[in-house]
Amino acid sequence: MRKRWFPLAFCLGLTACASLPTREALPPGQALIGTWDNQAQIKAAPPELVRPPVAGNPYPWVDGQSAQFFEVRAPNIAGPKDQAIYLIWRSGSPTGPISRQRLWVFRPQEGGKISMDFYAFKTPEAFADAGPGSKAFEAVTIEDLTAYGPACSLPVIKTATGWTASIPTTCSIIARSGRKMTLSADLQVDGDRFSYQEHGLLETGAYAFKVPGGPAYEFNKKGPAS
Repeated sequence: MRKRWFPLAFCLGLTACASLPTREALPPGQALIGTWDNQAQIKAAPPELVRPPVAGNPYPWVDGQSAQFFEVRAPNIAGPKDQAIYLIWRSGSPTGPISRQRLWVFRPQEGGKISMDFYAFKTPEAFADAGPGSKAFEAVTIEDLTAYGPACSLPVIKTATGWTASIPTTCSIIARSGRKMTLSADLQVDGDRFSYQEHGLLETGAYAFKVPGGPAYEFNKKGPAS
């Protein structure tokens, strides 16, 4: 995790420092809402790393992504204390082809803890045009989604400037291909930065997939959801 230095460090021993305001981290779901992209990462990456994913290509890669997250009302999936976030990612630009659609639900637990469940859509095209305020999710039921069960719920760990979450090692699924694999994903929100990486590991120890194929996606927030 990157170290961040604050003005308070320059005031050690001065009583006036106690009155300096501190920035409070937003609730996990709220911190994601908005538009993001990883263009800064793409511009800084070595040219040989910047390429689209190709099936069976063993070489590392990272491609450009534009992401949007916004809160939705999905009462059949998220209870009154939960927060449902719909995400839609597009390759290359905000108008590029859709690369990912998911529903992430943040659920308060006992002792102030939070967990996150993630769902894929069985008919993602039905939600391709959904935006903030959309009612498209109000009738969604668990039958409309691919759920991964409690063993795959991510414990959300709050930090001073955001949060981190990782899929537990207990998360094992049978893919549509019939192959058994262990899912892994690491998420980190640090203020206006968000990193994401995931992979599926087969019983043989080989990767079923790895996204991205190189370093984690490094997103920067660009503005509000639209």
